[in-house]
Amino acid sequence: MARRYVMATREDGLSDVIIENEVTQGSVVDLWINRETPADISLHADPTHPVPDHEPPDGGAIFRVVTFTKEMNALTAEMAVAMHQQLKSVHVPTLEYLKAAKHPSMHKTDTLNYFVVVSGRIWALSEDKDVLLEPGDYIIQHGCMHGWRVESDEPAVIAAVLIDAKI
Repeated sequence: MARRYVMATREDGLSDVIIENEVTQGSVVDLWINRETPADISLHADPTHPVPDHEPPDGGAIFRVVTFTKEMNALTAEMAVAMHQQLKSVHVPTLEYLKAAKHPSMHKTDTLNYFVVVSGRIWALSEDKDVLLEPGDYIIQHGCMHGWRVESDEPAVIAAVLIDAKI
């Protein structure tokens, strides 16, 4: 089981681990959310919540871990639209677009994303060229239409920082 540690400066001026807990396993786990940039690091309460939003708050960022499995290939265009509505996505792809897209996971966010592949292999999809990512590979995604596909039986785990952006 993975653990999360949050270090900060205590009121007495010394640095310390102020939050320590097990990370709940799931397909999407938010490790930290800041609501503004520059971030207010005087706030020590845990800003995450059990049901993640798709995008960070205006002016903020999310540190997230996402696990993708081959089962995501069973996603239909109808399921994808419903998922984006449930996640409160800013840009919900149309059913028509997703039915014609190379994969129903295609979507767009108003974010600058930094992705690092931790384990497994995953295809990063664009509307043109796709890239097979392996552990240790990085991708910087600039608020464009993108999606994901896993072909292996091994899940792909990605660490991500999603930053609110101007488009």
